Amino acid sequence: MLTKDLLEIISHGENSGVEFKRDGIKPELLAKEIVALANHRGGMILIGVEDDGTICRIQRDDLETWVFDTVFAGYVHHILPFYETIQVEPGKK
Repeated sequence: MLTKDLLEIISHGENSGVEFKRDGIKPELLAKEIVALANHRGGMILIGVEDDGTICRIQRDDLETWVFDTVFAGYVHHILPFYETIQVEPGKK
């Protein structure tokens, strides 16, 4: 996805197919969001975006590993995610 496409999605806010989550979300809560979107025909969870659409900095250096090894391995099964990291600006991805 291009940065401009991501910013366009964020500008429209959350909806039934797009959720914004801070990096500090608990794994069980992220798992609930993943399953809810999967049950609804899929969707997108943007980690590092505040509820008001403000892009915040990702705090974890190992976010991808955490998502797969903690959230999916521990709480979500039989769902194959698409994961992508997008650099929005220097220091924000």
